[in-house]
Amino acid sequence: MLIDPDYGLHASRPDGAQALYRAAIARSVLDLFGKVIPASEQDEAQLARREALYFLTRERGAWAESCRNLCDAAGLDADDLRSNILRVLAGAEIVGADHRSTFGGIDAARDLWAAEEAAPAKAQEQRVKKKTAKLAAPRRSVKASYSTIRSAVLPLLAEPRQFRDLIHATDGEFGDAAIRKVLANAINKGEIVRNEENHTYVLAA
Repeated sequence: MLIDPDYGLHASRPDGAQALYRAAIARSVLDLFGKVIPASEQDEAQLARREALYFLTRERGAWAESCRNLCDAAGLDADDLRSNILRVLAGAEIVGADHRSTFGGIDAARDLWAAEEAAPAKAQEQRVKKKTAKLAAPRRSVKASYSTIRSAVLPLLAEPRQFRDLIHATDGEFGDAAIRKVLANAINKGEIVRNEENHTYVLAA
């Protein structure tokens, strides 16, 4: 089957310690594809299936290193094992096995594998959605104090500016009414003057 290239004949039949290591690998295969997982709770069973998937399919990292070390001790090729597992996850049959009694959880394993494969793309999609939503969020009006608005607006009038120029220069941070109030008070105090012809404001000479 998956970890026995000639189905128990001659060279592939392990002796001594190798048999123990192969039994451990076979247990992980059953945890992944088996119909009945020896766990008291369903969550524990799903965790066992997930960990078996990581152990048998990861190419890099701690899971891959553990699998490679165990395969070396068992006299198996870790790359061949992984290829066999991926072949089954992709839809191939397990040769020489009674699916109903031994590997009745293949569909569950394939669903889990599909979800794991789709996870990076879904995560990227969520990041893009969050970024787009943040950019599209309406700008909230800032309730600044009168003195803050005055300190931001009056220096801009060192050169003549129309009202819309002030709105643009302050990046819409202050409300129209608040800026108009600053301008009106400054005109009354003689601090700025308004040109009625071109509708500009400028600091008084």
